[in-house]
Amino acid sequence: MKVAIAFVGTGKYLDFLPRYYENIKEYFLPNTEKTFLVFTDGEGDFPEDVKVYPQEHLDWPFITLKRFEILNSARDEIVKNDWLVFIDADALVVDQILEKDFFTDKPLFGVHHPCHALGMPPHTKYPGAFETNVKSLAHIIETDDTSIYYQGCLWGGKVPEVCDMIDTLMERTNLDLKNDVIALWHDESHMNKYFIENKNLVHTLGPEYAYPEVFSEYCDFEPKIVHLAKDNSKYQQ
Repeated sequence: MKVAIAFVGTGKYLDFLPRYYENIKEYFLPNTEKTFLVFTDGEGDFPEDVKVYPQEHLDWPFITLKRFEILNSARDEIVKNDWLVFIDADALVVDQILEKDFFTDKPLFGVHHPCHALGMPPHTKYPGAFETNVKSLAHIIETDDTSIYYQGCLWGGKVPEVCDMIDTLMERTNLDLKNDVIALWHDESHMNKYFIENKNLVHTLGPEYAYPEVFSEYCDFEPKIVHLAKDNSKYQQ
C-alpha cells in the first residue's frame, strides 16, 4: 500500500517540517510506503521521498480556504498512491499509529474535533461551529446530521474518492469566493458539509488524533497526534 502525506507550509510553517517528517517516519503507518507532498515557498535540502511543489504564501484565510486547490496541483502524484492523508503542518504524530488502527473499509476519514468531543463552546448548542449562512455552499440545513464536527487538521481517503472530494470542495470554495462569500471556518466548513452529505463513506477518528496542546488539561484521552501550541510547545523544545 502506498500513501501520500500532504504538508502545506509556507513562510515560517516550513520550520515544522523536519520534526513532522521524522515523527511520521518513526510512528505513522510503519508498514506502508509513504511519499511526502510538500507545498511551500521555502527552500532546503529534502529527502528523496519528499516531493516539493512551489506554493506562494497567501494571506489569511486564503492559505487555508484554497487548500483543496493547492493539493490539486499535485494530482499527478496523488493518483500514484492508494491513499492521501492531509496533516496540518503544526500537528505532530507522537505515538505509534498502525495501519489496522487508522484505516477501515470506508473510503474517507476525518477526525472528531476535540472541542466538540469535550463539549466546549461553541459546540454546546446548535448550530455549534457549522456554517449557517445560506449564501455559502457549506451551509447546513435543519435535517443535516450534525452529531459530529470534524477538524480540518487531519483528513483524507482512498484514491480516487478523496480526489472527488477535493474537486468538489475546490469548486465550492471558488464559487463562494465568486459570490463574495467566505465560510465561517473556511475549508473546514466545506469539509464538514461534504462529510454530512457522505456520512456513510466517512470513518471518524477519535479526538486523540487531534489532541489540542493548549487545552491539554481538559483532555481525558492520550494523544496520538498533537495540535501544537503556538507558544512554548513542549513538543518543539
